[in-house]
Amino acid sequence: MVMDDIEKAIFALVEEYNGYWFWLRKRFPLTHTTDLNKDFRMAPEDAAELLETFAERFSLNPKEINFGRYFPADNGKAKKPLTIQLLIDSARAGHWIDK
Repeated sequence: MVMDDIEKAIFALVEEYNGYWFWLRKRFPLTHTTDLNKDFRMAPEDAAELLETFAERFSLNPKEINFGRYFPADNGKAKKPLTIQLLIDSARAGHWIDK
């Protein structure tokens, strides 16, 4: 499968937050289905920063993104997964598609 420029840019953006995972003894393996909360265990502050950068780079309205759906304020279970594929699809559409 050949990745297009949008996919490459999204993976590169998420990779900026991909530190060394001691229990894996390597960086977390990122795929299209990686959930940034459940799988990647991203800190909410980092996820908010990533989404802000994402919205800027791909000219999306950040107010369209319901952050609490993916990272609830009470640290409860997320209502929806925040996947790399969702970022790719939204960037391609030019707006946040998961409303």
